[in-house]
Amino acid sequence: MADLLVTGTDTGVGKTVVAAALVLALRGRGERALGFKPVETGIGPGEPADSEVLAEASGTHEPLAAPLLRLAEALAPAVAAERAGVVLDPVAVEARISALRGTGYRLVVEGAGGVHVPLAWGYTVLELARNRNLEAIVVARAGLGTLNHVVLTVEALRSRGVAVRGVVLNGRGEPPDLAEETNRAALERLLPGLRVAVVPRYREKSSLAVARMAALGMGGLLQPAS
Repeated sequence: MADLLVTGTDTGVGKTVVAAALVLALRGRGERALGFKPVETGIGPGEPADSEVLAEASGTHEPLAAPLLRLAEALAPAVAAERAGVVLDPVAVEARISALRGTGYRLVVEGAGGVHVPLAWGYTVLELARNRNLEAIVVARAGLGTLNHVVLTVEALRSRGVAVRGVVLNGRGEPPDLAEETNRAALERLLPGLRVAVVPRYREKSSLAVARMAALGMGGLLQPAS
C-alpha cells in the first residue's frame, strides 16, 4: 500500500486535522501508521504544533518523525528558512521518509500550503510527492470557490505523475449553504472517478478531537488511487 501525501488548495484548509484523521483511520484498521510533517512554519510561543497533533494521532513521538525545521514566521518554508538563515535540505527530507519506511511505518506526510509551495528553492510539495511515490489526498474548503482550486490542484498533481486518492471538503456548515450543498456532486462530475469526502464543521477546538471524529469518514480514501 502506498504512503500518502496530504496537501491543500491553500493554507488553513485543515490539512493537519485530515492527516491526523487518516492516521487514526489507518491505525483503526490495524496498520502501523505514522504522521510526518517535514517542515513547520508559523510556530509561535505557546501555540500547538501540527507535528504534535500528528504525533498524538500516531500514538508515538517517533524521533524520526520530528520536523527537520521549525520556523517561527508564517510563510512558505523556503521563504521562512531564508529569512531565518537556514536551509531545508531536500535530500535529508527524502532520506527521512526512507528511514521511516525502513522501520515499517505506513506514512501520512503533510505538506505545507498547496502543491506549488516551495519547501526549499527548487523543491516543492509536488517534487516531494513524485520523488517518494506518495499518493495525494487534497484538502479544500467546503464552500464557494473550491471547484476551481480543487481542479487546478488535481491537474497539477496528475501532470507530474502523482496519483490522487481523493478530495476532502473540510468544514461544511450545518446546515450547509448552497455552495457547500452542491460542491461534492459538482466535483464528482468535473473529476469523474475521484473520491470526494466531506468533513463537517465541528465545534470542538481541539484538532485531535476533531480528527477523531473526522476519521470515521476517511474509509473511502484508504483504498488505492484508481
